[in-house]
Amino acid sequence: MFLRRRTPFVIVLRANLRRQAGPLAALVMAGVLVAVAWDGLYARGRWRDTGWVYIGETCGLAARTVGVGFAVLLAGWQGGAETRDDAGWVATTSGRGSVTYQLMGLASGVVWPLAGYVLAMTVMVVSPYPQEPVGRAPLDLMAVDAVMLTAFSCVAYLVGRTVPLRGVSVPLTAAGVVLSVSPWGAPLLGPLTGLRFTYSGDPVPGGAELGAPPGPAVWLPWCRAALLASVAASAVLLCARRWKTSIVLIVVLAAALPLLALTPQDRVSGSVLNTREVRCKGRDPAVCMSSAYEPRRQRLEQVALRLSRRMEGAGPTHYLLTEDSSHTCRDSDGVDSAWTVGIWARQKISLQVLAGCLTGFSPSDELASSEARALYRWLTRETSSRGAAAHAPSTADRLARLTAPERATWIGRYLAAVEHGGRPPRIPDPDGERPR
Repeated sequence: MFLRRRTPFVIVLRANLRRQAGPLAALVMAGVLVAVAWDGLYARGRWRDTGWVYIGETCGLAARTVGVGFAVLLAGWQGGAETRDDAGWVATTSGRGSVTYQLMGLASGVVWPLAGYVLAMTVMVVSPYPQEPVGRAPLDLMAVDAVMLTAFSCVAYLVGRTVPLRGVSVPLTAAGVVLSVSPWGAPLLGPLTGLRFTYSGDPVPGGAELGAPPGPAVWLPWCRAALLASVAASAVLLCARRWKTSIVLIVVLAAALPLLALTPQDRVSGSVLNTREVRCKGRDPAVCMSSAYEPRRQRLEQVALRLSRRMEGAGPTHYLLTEDSSHTCRDSDGVDSAWTVGIWARQKISLQVLAGCLTGFSPSDELASSEARALYRWLTRETSSRGAAAHAPSTADRLARLTAPERATWIGRYLAAVEHGGRPPRIPDPDGERPR
């Protein structure tokens, strides 16, 4: 009678949490996670460019290697140790159901790796950086990684109980890390690298390539978290020998994973919390900007309008400035369709910079063609020094003397030639004579 009395839940839980050096493992895991993340950021200087995008990517990489390794090793060893030591006394003395017993037995293998991960991510979020990271901390992706560690711990505990060999934890840990970083786990765990800022709002022609890719669906991270939680629940139910319920969960997972893998991949992977809103204003040209750069809109609109007037309608139709936009002025679709120019966020917005980008001309380039120099001078309103003789006009003067339709036609031909790497066309003589 005395042996069958119910042991207080708190006493049993505390006993389980103190097993297998769990607190020490959590502290070591947190320290290694932070060290790996900081090494990836500061040794390479990646934080300088896009802030929380790369910080979140590095934290995710650390979680899938160091975090999964610690979680699988601790939980797998604990599950095997219970079977080897015949620790079924907890079930008989607790007087609780099999599921409750398994949850209490799992406490150390799940709680401490999860605590180590949460501590490490807290340090990364509140750490001072040399400059304020752009964007927000990807808490949704961090939450998915936390559920992922829980799922790996539960499965490792199940395997450890099923195969209670002393050395099985090492190959089990290696298998867990390989699965977490391999393409096989990508549909459920998400991509390992290639995270980006993602954008919503007004569509931009060619924006996905120039720096405004659409982001993932808002439900996607939470769907992954729910499926990972189902994996953890299935492992616990199998340990508790709840066959019917576990089989139902496994069937649901088997049906959901292929559907998740078939989800359209035309969107860029990233945090839904780091989705920026892009707004386009104006027409011919339209200026499209991320919400973070709205103070620079007026200056870019002025420069874009001046260039559009000087190019006689042959210039870009859209100007794009986002966290990821690059300094790109080439028209990949041809000059007769929508043409988007990318502006680098750290680039100075000036008439000279954009004119040089569009024409491919630099004032310091002595080998530039006379046509490129002429178009650059026309766009920046420069004229020949001290004027030119009437009988020997420069190429810039000839371009200025053309009628607007003739000039627009020539500018279009010039841009097409530069785009395809051809020789720029000669500027027609406004007096009807063929230029030499």
